[in-house]
Amino acid sequence: MRFATGALILTATTLGAQTLPLLPDAQISALAEEMSGESAKRNLEGLSRLHRMRGSRDFHRAAELVLGELQKYGYADAHIEKLPADGKIFYGTQRSRPAWDADFAELWEVDAGKRLASWDASPITLAEDSESADVTADLIDVGEGSSENDYLAKDVKGKIVLAGSQADTVQRVAVAKHGAAGIVSYAPNQHTAWWKQDETLVRWGHLDTFTSAPTFAFMISLGEARALRDRLAKGEHIRLHAVVRAGQRPGFYEITTATIPGSDPAVRDEEIVYSCHLDHPRPGANDNASGCATILEVARTLRKLIDEKRIAPPRRTIRFVWPPEIEGTMALLNGKPELAARIKAAIHLDMVGGGPETKTIFHVTRGPASLPSFIYDVAAQIGMFADAQASQYAMTGSAKWPLVAPEGGRDALRAAFVPLTLGSDHQVYSNSSWSIPSIYLNDWPDRFIHTNADTPSKIDPTKLKRAGFIAAACGVVLASIGSNDAAAIASIVEEQWLRRAADMKAEVRGLSPAEAANRQRFQKWYEAEMVQSISRLFAPAPVATKASLYRRNPAVRGGLDAFGYDYLTDRLGAARVEKLELLRFEGLRGESGDYVYEALNLANGSRTNAEIRDALSAIYGPVPQEHVDAFLAAAADAGLLLK
Repeated sequence: MRFATGALILTATTLGAQTLPLLPDAQISALAEEMSGESAKRNLEGLSRLHRMRGSRDFHRAAELVLGELQKYGYADAHIEKLPADGKIFYGTQRSRPAWDADFAELWEVDAGKRLASWDASPITLAEDSESADVTADLIDVGEGSSENDYLAKDVKGKIVLAGSQADTVQRVAVAKHGAAGIVSYAPNQHTAWWKQDETLVRWGHLDTFTSAPTFAFMISLGEARALRDRLAKGEHIRLHAVVRAGQRPGFYEITTATIPGSDPAVRDEEIVYSCHLDHPRPGANDNASGCATILEVARTLRKLIDEKRIAPPRRTIRFVWPPEIEGTMALLNGKPELAARIKAAIHLDMVGGGPETKTIFHVTRGPASLPSFIYDVAAQIGMFADAQASQYAMTGSAKWPLVAPEGGRDALRAAFVPLTLGSDHQVYSNSSWSIPSIYLNDWPDRFIHTNADTPSKIDPTKLKRAGFIAAACGVVLASIGSNDAAAIASIVEEQWLRRAADMKAEVRGLSPAEAANRQRFQKWYEAEMVQSISRLFAPAPVATKASLYRRNPAVRGGLDAFGYDYLTDRLGAARVEKLELLRFEGLRGESGDYVYEALNLANGSRTNAEIRDALSAIYGPVPQEHVDAFLAAAADAGLLLK
C-alpha cells in the first residue's frame, strides 16, 4: 500500500538497523534498564494504605505522597492544582461532587454481640457518601432491593434493608420511597467469568451523591449475606446497631502535576500528558495504585535518563497528572482550558499491574474510531515489541530486552491489542469536546477489582516494569517526532492497516450487503484519516461546519459519564430519557454506552444523521436510524449539541 500526504509520497522504506521504528536501540536499552518494577511497587504499597476517596483526607495524603516523590526526583515545578468542588460548581457536564470523609463506622448484630463491619479495620465496608447515623433497627431482607416488586408486603420504614444490588440503586427505592433507615448491601463484583465465585469478597459501595434521601450503607460479603438471609427466611429476628460519623463538605479536586519542559521553541508549548486516576478505596492496588505508581516510575526514569544525557530532552513538554477518576479530568480540562488546548496526546494507565492470580489480560487500547490518529499504531507497535520480547524470554530464557523485574515474574505478557473500551479518563480526553487522541493501557478482567482483595500481594513488579516501558517509550516518541519522521510513522501505519484490513474482512461476514458496504466505506475513510493524521503531526485539523447539521456545543464540554450526576435526566426529565433507545441499545461489537459516546463524537457539523448512523453501525454493528435521530435531538435539547 502507498500513502500520499500532500506532495510527499510516503513508502514503507527501510529504516536502518534499529529494532523499533522511531526509537533507537540505545534508547530502548536505557528505558529497559532504568525502569524499575520494584520502585513502582514500593510507591504502590504506600498508596494502597490510603482510602483515597475524592476530596478526602486520605486522597490529600496520596496526592502529597506523589508530590514528595516528584520533588525527590527533581521536578521543580511539581505542585497540586486545587479546583473547587462543592456540589454547585459545574465543570462542563460534570456537576462537582463535594468532598466526602468518614471518621468512624461500625455495624453490630445486637443480640449476638457480633461486629459485621468496621471502618477502621476495612474502610471499604462503608459505602461512599454515607451520612452520619446512630440507628438500632430490625434487618429486613428485600432480595435485590432495586425494584418496587422487592417491597411488596414488606414494611421497611425505619428498618435496615439487606439487599443484593448496589447501594445507590437500593437507596432510590428503599430509603427515598419507603423510608428505610439504612442499607446493608452484598452487591457482588463485576460481571466476569469469576462473578460470585468468591463469596468472601466485599465490594466497594456507592450511595447517591446528590440525593434528597441521605442515608448510610454498609457492604458485606456474599457469604455473610447468605447466612443472614437464611436466618431471616427461617423467621429469626435480627436486630442491628449502626453507628456512622461521616459526611460531605465543600472541598477540592486535588490534582498533582509536574512537567518535563519541551526543548524545541517551535513545539515546547505542545504537551504529551501521562494520566491515571489517584482515587479508589483502600487497598485499590491494581485499581488504580498500579497506574499511579507506574507513571510515577515513568517520571523518575525519564527525568534521570535526561539528566544523565542517556536520552535527549523531549521537543514537546511532557506532563504528568494524578486526578480523581473522570470527574477530576473533567474539572482539569474545563477549569484549565489553556492547558487543555496544549495537550496533543494522552497516555492513560488504569490497572496495569495484575499478576497471575488476578486472571487479567493486559490491553493496549486504541482511541475512538471517530478520532483516527497514528498514535494508536505507534502504541501498538511498541506494545507488540514488548510483548514479543517477553514471550521470547518466557519460552527460551533469552531475549535482548526481556523487561523482567528481579522481584517479579517471568511469564509472557500476552498483551491484547484492541479497539476502544470505555470506563476511564482516556474517554474524557478523546471526547469530541477536546478530541485529544489517547492511548489506554489497562488490565481486564481482574477478579478482585473494587473489592477488599485488590491488594499489593497480587501485583507483579515485572508487569509494572513492562507497562512502564511501553508508556515511557510511547511518550518519548510522541514528544519528539517531527516531519522528518513521516516515513517511519507511515511504515508503522501501513503495517497496522494490513491487520485492520484482515479484521474487517472477518467482521463483514454475515452482514447484509448494504451493511457490509457501509463497513467497508467507513474503513476507507478511517485509513485515509490515519494518513492525514501523519501530515498534521499534532496540528489541529480544520473542521467544516454546516449550520443545519448537529455539532458539539463548545460551551458545554464533556460526556454523559459524569459520576453521581445524570446530565440528560437533569436537563430533560426521566420520562423522555427513558424513551431513548440508544441509551440501552447493544449491537454486534458495542454496548449502549459505546453507541452514545461515539454518537456525540461523530456529530461534528459535517455529518448528517444518516452518516452518523452509518458510522456507528460500521464501528459497533447495525443500529436503527430512529434510535440515533431521537438521541441526537435529545442531546441538542439538553444543550450538548448545536444545530
